[in-house]
Amino acid sequence: MLPLGQILQMNKYRVDRYLSSGGFGNTYVVTNMEFEERMALKEFFMKGISERGTDLTTVSISNADNKEQFEAQKDKFKKEARRLRKLQNPHIVQVHDLFEENGTAYYAMDYVEGESLSARLKRTHQPLTEAETLKILNQVLDALADVHAQGIWHLDLKPGNIMVDKSGNVKVIDFGASKQMSANEGYTTTTTAMCYTPGYAPTEQIDQKMELIGPWTDLYALGGTLYNLLTCNQPPTVSEMQEEGAFVYPNPVSPKTRHLIKWMMTPKRQARPQSVKEVRAFLNRVFIPADNQIESDEETVIGPHRNKVIRSRPQISQLSDEEEEPEEENRSYVKTISVAAIAIVLIGALVFRVISDQERENTPSTEINAESQAGAALQQNTVTNSYFESALGVCSYTGPIDENEKPHGIGEASFTDGRLYKGPFVHGRMEGSKAYFRYDNGDVFEGSFRDNSFSEGRYTMKDDGSYFVGNFKKGQPNEGIWYDKNGNKL
Repeated sequence: MLPLGQILQMNKYRVDRYLSSGGFGNTYVVTNMEFEERMALKEFFMKGISERGTDLTTVSISNADNKEQFEAQKDKFKKEARRLRKLQNPHIVQVHDLFEENGTAYYAMDYVEGESLSARLKRTHQPLTEAETLKILNQVLDALADVHAQGIWHLDLKPGNIMVDKSGNVKVIDFGASKQMSANEGYTTTTTAMCYTPGYAPTEQIDQKMELIGPWTDLYALGGTLYNLLTCNQPPTVSEMQEEGAFVYPNPVSPKTRHLIKWMMTPKRQARPQSVKEVRAFLNRVFIPADNQIESDEETVIGPHRNKVIRSRPQISQLSDEEEEPEEENRSYVKTISVAAIAIVLIGALVFRVISDQERENTPSTEINAESQAGAALQQNTVTNSYFESALGVCSYTGPIDENEKPHGIGEASFTDGRLYKGPFVHGRMEGSKAYFRYDNGDVFEGSFRDNSFSEGRYTMKDDGSYFVGNFKKGQPNEGIWYDKNGNKL
């Protein structure tokens, strides 16, 4: 380590305190004596290859055979500083100076008066709350948006590389593993392997397939970071995610956040969010509330909008006098009215049919077959297990699509959280009759959909077999009757 009080860069920086070390450098707290500002100074020092001279400041190479490797890594170290210098974002540590001295290289940057997220977890032995985690997430996304816009991928995002100052402001640090695209779409660093941290690195990074990395690679690591913050557990590896129960949450975490983490950490890179913009779009949707926000008189059976909760079935003791069966004489009156209403409906239907038959006789044959021809053409344009971002979340879709590549016709959508929809689509919307919808808890809806939501039909509860028959409003039972599993009214 550099001695405390050491002066660098012609009386510009004074070393005040040692901070930390990594495989490629040491970091110190220094004072910029020109402006009396506290800063952080990073020194290039390769563990196992570099050594200090007798003056305790000069850096040399222990074996001459390593000189080429040392120089190559030093150039990479300076490129890291230049990349950071270009990034002007409040959530990215800003680089202010770069120089060579003592046989090595240094760069001066902002000093964050705070601690890393990994240090906080070790200090408290407690996970962060969901609210705290989402606040951090928004700031990291802001940083990544600027990083990715410059064609830079961080490639080592994890709690240890996210600092939080005393005011709660987030700073993303350590771009030592980062890669950058050049103007001709080639990477600026191709001679060195990609470093990675197990649990935070997806398959393309582990396999060193540099041509496959992109924003989705950093978003995978961000998903692992969120999981670690919420659980204090290491994220599951790619192989562990093939097993049941890979994600375990000891404390309540909303289904929305759990779904986001699972989506971001999907092993298949094409199925992950492809950009910060997609993650923000997901966060801006209205989904179901956190567990502690669900009222006690409601069950956690979620309607298709995922921002509503299907209410508890009424108990027999809850029925009022007005809800009892009508008296006999009232039944007779109701029957009379019903018969009259049916007669009116039948007469109207007969008149409508006569008019419709006349119209069909006057319609050219080309118009009569237009719909069937369009349907036949539509069936020829189908997809299988295609990624689709529906109103109900990300899913794998199989079925016909329209000219804009949106589901249109009878198809099937399988969601990452276990939900399944089979039925009609209209230009990307779940719309029409004879639809089937199943939740991951086994609850089933059968009936018609309107604008991605239950409209009319039967909702069956898996736990006890009871079911509701009637119409729905905003995905929730509205007018109808609850029955027990034997068909008795509740």
